Amino acid sequence: MFRQCAKRYASTLPPNALKPAFGPPDKVAAQKFKESLMATEKHANDTSNVWVKISMWVALPAIALTAVNTYFIEKEHADHREHLKHVPDSEWPRDYEFMNIRSKPFFLG
Repeated sequence: MFRQCAKRYASTLPPNALKPAFGPPDKVAAQKFKESLMATEKHANDTSNVWVKISMWVALPAIALTAVNTYFIEKEHADHREHLKHVPDSEWPRDYEFMNIRSKPFFLG
C-alpha cells in the first residue's frame, strides 16, 4: 500500500525535487572563506583595540582638562554670586516697562 502511494506521488514531483540543492562541498572555497572570516575577525579586534587606546589616551584627558577648566570658571561665578549677596536692592538695575515686553510667541513654543 505504502509503495503504491509513494510511487504515485513521487511521479508527480519535479525532476530535481529529490536531488540535493547544492553540489558537493568545495574544500578549497571553504578554506578561503574561513581564512577571510579569520582575517576579518583579526582586523575587527585590532581596530577595536585602537579605539580603546584613543579613548583612554585622548578622550579621557580631554574630559579631565575640560572638567578642571569648568571648575575654575564656576568657582569664579560662585564667588561673584557671593559678592552680590551684599549689594542692597537699591543698587540693582531698575526693571523698566519696556524691558520684558513679549509681543509675539517665542519661536520654540
